[in-house]
Amino acid sequence: MELGNLIVPDEVLSFLGPDALIESPPGFKWVAVELAKRTGAKVSGRPVWGSCDVGLADAEYMRAKRVVHLGHGVPPNVGYLLKKNTGGSLEKIDVDTYLLKTDRVEVYFVPVYYVPPPNLPRPPLGKIYFPVPYRLIAEELALQHSMEVAREPITGCWVGEPPGASAVVVASGYFYPLAVKLFYPDAEVWGYDPFKGKAFPVEGEFRRLMGLKGRAYMSSRERVVVVVSRKPGQMQREEAERVAEEVGGVVVEVDEASPELLDDLGADLIINTACPRIGFDDQDRMRTPVINLHELEGFTPQNIARLL
Repeated sequence: MELGNLIVPDEVLSFLGPDALIESPPGFKWVAVELAKRTGAKVSGRPVWGSCDVGLADAEYMRAKRVVHLGHGVPPNVGYLLKKNTGGSLEKIDVDTYLLKTDRVEVYFVPVYYVPPPNLPRPPLGKIYFPVPYRLIAEELALQHSMEVAREPITGCWVGEPPGASAVVVASGYFYPLAVKLFYPDAEVWGYDPFKGKAFPVEGEFRRLMGLKGRAYMSSRERVVVVVSRKPGQMQREEAERVAEEVGGVVVEVDEASPELLDDLGADLIINTACPRIGFDDQDRMRTPVINLHELEGFTPQNIARLL
């Protein structure tokens, strides 16, 4: 079904009813409200930033039997953590649609797609990548310009297919292009904003952020904090404990890891095992340097020297 400039699979209506809870990321809340009006479902007002952030506790509070989570894919790493941390099962039931079953609730992860804008300009050459909402736009670009397109969507913590020499990431902002650059640092990576109709290089922003982190990693540190999230698709307690022991840090558990909360810890350096967005989109809003877990693995003396 079309809702404004968005497309939601018709099957979503069969998942909804008075005993269902709908959750969605910022920007798609109005879609959740519209679907709730049609079905009698309830809406979670909590911002959700990925399938990792599914509101199982919210469902319990609201006595919901089902959760419909809009707008995010379930990459293999998040799927693994969801199954591990909930004891549930996960299956793919349609393109970009997944079902998580736990002993208390069913969760349907349902895509929301942008309708491709007209007259899209030609993107730079490269393999096309996309997060879930941009799938139709990415496939339209690939068809128009005979370009290779990734089979599966990416997230900020998962890029499953190598790009070769160059990649074009169809999404607004730097977050998703930076994720591709982090996974494949030798590739030339471009962001492509279909609503502004422009492409932008990522290399300068990548080097700036990684240089900040490299300098933080090399500096003397008396207080290192290792952040672990209790969200079901993010919680990596064992990894956080391992890293804290290696660097002499303190494990701090969080739910919503806002810049204000993290700065308030008074750390010299934060190592983040939760959502990597904290170390990308939020870095400029924080005083405290943040290194994401998978970036930490790349901080060899040779790489630090190259970044600086």
